[in-house]
Amino acid sequence: MGQKFDQVKEKWAILKTKSGFRDFMLFLIFVAVSTVIWFILAFNDSAQDHFNVRLQVVNMPDSVTFISDLPEKIHVVVSDKGTSLWRNGYLKNPSVSVDFKEYASDGVLRYSYSDMQSALKETFGGNAQITSVSLDSLQLYYTTSPGKKVPVVVDCEVYPASGSVLEGSIKSSPASVYVYSDKHETDTIHYVTTEKLTLRNLSETTTREVKIRKIKGARAMPSSVSVTVPIEPLVRKEAMISVTSLNVPKGEQLLLFPSRVPVEYYVAMSRLSDDEDNNIELVVDYNEISDTLSRKLKVKAVNYPGRLKNLKLRSDSVEFAIVKD
Repeated sequence: MGQKFDQVKEKWAILKTKSGFRDFMLFLIFVAVSTVIWFILAFNDSAQDHFNVRLQVVNMPDSVTFISDLPEKIHVVVSDKGTSLWRNGYLKNPSVSVDFKEYASDGVLRYSYSDMQSALKETFGGNAQITSVSLDSLQLYYTTSPGKKVPVVVDCEVYPASGSVLEGSIKSSPASVYVYSDKHETDTIHYVTTEKLTLRNLSETTTREVKIRKIKGARAMPSSVSVTVPIEPLVRKEAMISVTSLNVPKGEQLLLFPSRVPVEYYVAMSRLSDDEDNNIELVVDYNEISDTLSRKLKVKAVNYPGRLKNLKLRSDSVEFAIVKD
């Protein structure tokens, strides 16, 4: 290792004695000096750039809640010397602080155009020219009334994927929010609604963050909730269900062969062990005997829970015989 280092030193000593090397180093020094001079001149020239200025309200009592949306940032275009822009815009995060105690009264915080311009001048320096501002004034409504707790109604359309089903109710977390406004306004608000949520082709339980629909003259906090849509896979079940006879005249009996019919249906996986047999009603109608040329009556499923999907009869007719009492 030491031998290699000595070889490098020797080559460097030889290289320094060459006139071409000295000319190259002199050239590099001139380039560096020129670059520094160019930067100095450039930064002394007038320049223009865009900045996102943080907006904050200070000295606000804990009892105050803004009903209007308070913008976090405003977009500002500033013209000034390059050195000033660098110092006031790039090297620090420019911000404007609005004193609540100075500008708020009777439920409204008012911050005028001149107030905004003065604050931006103070932020970017007295010589800066504020070319444009995305928000040139503020008028924010607030309340000191306590919030009213109201339930959240989820506005949601769900389309499960093939082989899946919505099992259970769609829920929001939190299930209720606080609404802030003047007392007269909150007395008329009994619930809030989420913005419309449409979910398609769902094959598993899904959670989405959804905003609360805006309320004129009021504000909900939190402004969004987590909506959970419970989705489960469908599983196939089979059962033997008794068939009931309808409209049998007095003094007669209708014997059915067979008296029980196999059915199949699909349920959510969590309901696989549920006994649904007693909730399925299959019937034949005595009055249809006159319309049939065979010794069979059509079996119909007239009642079963909606949670049973795609219910089908494995046998859609039964033979019959009429017995007189």
